[in-house]
Amino acid sequence: MIFVDPDDVLSTEAEKAQYDLHNNDPQDQGYLNFLRRLSEPVLSKLTEPVVGLDFGCGPGPALCELLAQAGHQLLNYDPIYYPDEQRLTETYRLVTSSEVVEHFNHPAQSWKLLTGLVAEAGLLAVMTKRHWGTEVFPQWHYKNDPTHVAFYSDKTFTWLANHYQMRLEIVGPDVALFHRGK
Repeated sequence: MIFVDPDDVLSTEAEKAQYDLHNNDPQDQGYLNFLRRLSEPVLSKLTEPVVGLDFGCGPGPALCELLAQAGHQLLNYDPIYYPDEQRLTETYRLVTSSEVVEHFNHPAQSWKLLTGLVAEAGLLAVMTKRHWGTEVFPQWHYKNDPTHVAFYSDKTFTWLANHYQMRLEIVGPDVALFHRGK
């Protein structure tokens, strides 16, 4: 794992200003197609309707709408846009985190929180680009976003899965599923 020193990250206000520049409109077909890279593998794993949590949903909770079309309910949580701390006191059969984990200023604390939200026999679905080693990292465009401060590799995800006693399933170049229990 590669990460930025917590003393060098943006303030919450500066982070929000950057996020507000993104076009994450739930009506934008391009954005919805992007999110389908996460929603389709998730939907293939769900055999019955679930209530889940979209952790870090941002200002336009499009993933919630995609999964609702398939009969599932995702609650929104985002520390900036939907800061309902009560939602962090429950566990869920499904937790999604699309383009979020790269923003973790304190990765150890954040992963402990994130994995703790997943119920027994639950699923954590993560979408983030993975780095391919320190030798190519300097040329990698993904690190240039000033809000991206934590960068993962397959090896990191394997370690996280083992540490949190989950089973890892990498289903795409930027999608990983962490299964708890069964």
